[in-house]
Amino acid sequence: MLVDVRPKLERIACRGTDDGMKPQTDPRSPVKLTRKGAATRARLVTAAGKVFAELGFLQTRITDITKAADAASGTFYVYFDSKEDILRAVFDDVIADFLDMLREGRPVDADPIALIDHDNQRYLVAYRKHAGAMRVLEQVATFNDEFAALRRSVRDRFVVRAERSIEQWQRAGHCDPDFDPHIVAALLVAMVDNFTYTWLGLGESYNGDRVSEEMTSVWVKSLGLRRLDP
Repeated sequence: MLVDVRPKLERIACRGTDDGMKPQTDPRSPVKLTRKGAATRARLVTAAGKVFAELGFLQTRITDITKAADAASGTFYVYFDSKEDILRAVFDDVIADFLDMLREGRPVDADPIALIDHDNQRYLVAYRKHAGAMRVLEQVATFNDEFAALRRSVRDRFVVRAERSIEQWQRAGHCDPDFDPHIVAALLVAMVDNFTYTWLGLGESYNGDRVSEEMTSVWVKSLGLRRLDP
């Protein structure tokens, strides 16, 4: 089976030299692919996501990925340098989809409790969809600094959003103005994050019908929120 090696050669060419010169483009910058090449790359990424979720990162071989993608073994290296390289692509897709799912149907100008309830419900839906990928991220973050940083950045994104909301609610008089919004946001996000990983990532058994409700209750009581009058 013949494969188009031009994308791979272009990626190698843009890396610069070892003389200290800064390359003109980032080595991970996507190259322009043909429609067929883009479809092949997407198929490899989709397959990698499924295989990583099933086998874990360490146990996955590149041949497992190409087999799942119904692609020749050498095709992998046309688009990716390593398992880490394709894992980055997997998480590009996962994180984008996760955030899109959180934004879906978010109420505008709703009271704080309604917003918290929406966000908790959507977070659980998104995490359930991507539980396998999130489990892999937890695994790889324990021994790879780059993915540890990615793991922190995912969490930090939620902390920043929660902190911003809490500050707004403090200014509006909806909750206690005296606590530190950054620390409280980090504590509440850690509660949701770690609980969800234990439940959906590790398989701990809970009453799924009550989880979102109880999460929201913890947030509301911690912040001292009251539902606004209509």
